[in-house]
Amino acid sequence: MSVADVILGSVLVFISFFVLLYSRKFPHFVVRGVRLPGPSFFPRILAVLLLIFAVYIFVEQFLLRKRKALWEEHRIDAKSLLNVLWISLMVLFFFPLASLIGTFITVSLMSFLLTVVLKAKWYEALIFSFAVALVVYLIFGVIFKIPLPGGILLAKLR
Repeated sequence: MSVADVILGSVLVFISFFVLLYSRKFPHFVVRGVRLPGPSFFPRILAVLLLIFAVYIFVEQFLLRKRKALWEEHRIDAKSLLNVLWISLMVLFFFPLASLIGTFITVSLMSFLLTVVLKAKWYEALIFSFAVALVVYLIFGVIFKIPLPGGILLAKLR
């Protein structure tokens, strides 16, 4: 098994279990006594998909373990491993940071940092990160009317 695949599979399993546990706290959506998919529906679907992909990675690596010729194609370089670690840390710290400083600022900051780390030009990263944050706000905050965390720090400034 390749070390990068083991790390990626483990991170996917960790994230999916974290999202499944965290989404249990979301309120239920009941209309006229009928329980409908609520705010936890989409995160749970994504968590299950991540879990399926992680299992696929583990199964694929287990079945390909005896084929040493394929191992030559999956060499690990430090840059790829750091990119996986960086993205994993971003996902891990997104929810606490969004609760602290707000969703819009967190999405902007994290997408900016991620695109800069992945070697984009700083001004392109700035435009891209602002556009991503704006799209997330418009889709979830305006269209779906889901209250996004405004942040504890911004609430204290008001």
